[in-house]
Amino acid sequence: MSFDWVKRVWKSIGNAFRALSRGEFLLSIGAHKYYMHILYLFVLAWISILLSLKVDKTLVRVEENKTVLRDLEIYHAEKEAELVRLHSASTTVKRLKQLGSDVTLPEKPAVKMDVK
Repeated sequence: MSFDWVKRVWKSIGNAFRALSRGEFLLSIGAHKYYMHILYLFVLAWISILLSLKVDKTLVRVEENKTVLRDLEIYHAEKEAELVRLHSASTTVKRLKQLGSDVTLPEKPAVKMDVK
């Protein structure tokens, strides 16, 4: 059997590869006329990829900040509840007694004194 067609296919593939590597293929199809357009498309694609990566990075940072904010909201709510509990009158009196203070809640309203 003759395998001449296989040799011809491999030879044409080799010729095409050599033409691509030397730039003869692009010259033969007239791509040199569109060099600026090709360069412009390459720059646009590069900018698009760069902006996409920046957006992804920003979205990841936003999600991380959301989890931090949720944790801080929980912490803030716990501290606020503790503060309200500490400022109630009965708790204040109990703590003052534990600390050995004679201060109690006022028995009559405060009197405003005019200073002349």
